[in-house]
Amino acid sequence: MSPANETKFDHFLVIGTGGSGVTTALDIFADLGFLTVAGVDAEQLHNTLLPLAKGQAPVAFSLRLGPKIDAAAVVESVKSLRQSLPNLKVLALDAPEEVLVQRYLQSEKRHAFENGDNAGLQVAVAADKKQFAPIKDLKEYSIDTSTTTAIELKHKIVRVLGLPIDNQDFTVYINTFGFKYGVPQDAELVFDMRFMTNPFYDESLRPMTGLDKPVRDFIFNLDHARIFFDKWADLVAEMLPLYQAQGKTRLSIAVGCTGGKHRSVCMGEELASHLKRHCPAFNIVITHREMLRWGKPMDSSLNSSPDSAKLSQSSTCSVGES
Repeated sequence: MSPANETKFDHFLVIGTGGSGVTTALDIFADLGFLTVAGVDAEQLHNTLLPLAKGQAPVAFSLRLGPKIDAAAVVESVKSLRQSLPNLKVLALDAPEEVLVQRYLQSEKRHAFENGDNAGLQVAVAADKKQFAPIKDLKEYSIDTSTTTAIELKHKIVRVLGLPIDNQDFTVYINTFGFKYGVPQDAELVFDMRFMTNPFYDESLRPMTGLDKPVRDFIFNLDHARIFFDKWADLVAEMLPLYQAQGKTRLSIAVGCTGGKHRSVCMGEELASHLKRHCPAFNIVITHREMLRWGKPMDSSLNSSPDSAKLSQSSTCSVGES
């Protein structure tokens, strides 16, 4: 049974500019058991919504917006509907203009505000945002979808509705790297391990990697490395539930050193092990970007990290529909 059938929810009006994710949001409400209606004309709000609101399922709907509508009239229509439907809530979706422009470019869709007199996409998006401003003021809830995947949007809507989120949907990606080859572009948190003494300058350790026990022993015999790690690992473990509480479903942590072979690999592996022990409800994935640069692997008897060879690819689904 869907959550909406188990719990009495308010009805929801979902509003947003073109490209902000209104269609995606309505699909999410439908998955949660809401009856959904897209593109209701403002002058037909009462005739359309009041009969539907008498049913068992709560209703989630969007408005028909575009260059020809009167924003002030839309606002008055919604306010009037609220008088008859006091348990109506308004959820506004929005994103910065540059994000909306990029979404339309990627989708190759024509913006509703583009016409013979107004051919530029950027100008069209700006006009849409201007028209939407007074309508957006109706909101009780607001979600910025600029960096939100479809899954994360679902989690944020679920949180608005007061439903629990499954921790298993939250994945932490730990990626080690070498600064000499550039910082990973998708990294949300970047930690620099170059303050530690470098095993590279020990000729016996230079051919090894942070996966090998002699290198790990060298690093964790450094007082500053152990003191740092204990504070760092506890801090990250405390941050993860807070990120999840904001509706995120993934977090990308980059751990770097000069070449991405010794210090970052050792500390990244140790962090992954710590999080697996102390945050068992979350998925922890460890990867090493520079692994192909390491050359011939060392004796496997020195390597006690079974996760080191795991490679993972992640994909996001951007909210680009209107």
